[in-house]
Amino acid sequence: MSLEVLFGWIASILVTLILVPQIIKALKTRHTDDISMQMLLLSVSGNAFWVAHASISQNMPLLVGASCISIMSIVLIAFKYKYDTK
Repeated sequence: MSLEVLFGWIASILVTLILVPQIIKALKTRHTDDISMQMLLLSVSGNAFWVAHASISQNMPLLVGASCISIMSIVLIAFKYKYDTK
């Protein structure tokens, strides 16, 4: 594995972990008022384009990372609809 690919996988793993604490907190507290819906929508949109780019360029680390972030953002959007009190 080249250094470039190794760095890609490390970056993908670290960036994918960004939303895990927020998902865990939302599950525990059943509270999502402090999560920005606009941020989640931008995350899904931006990562959808990263998925398209990664598919075209055959960049597997980016494809996996962007796909996971999109899925986690969609999960948080569902939590917002379920748990938001505003």
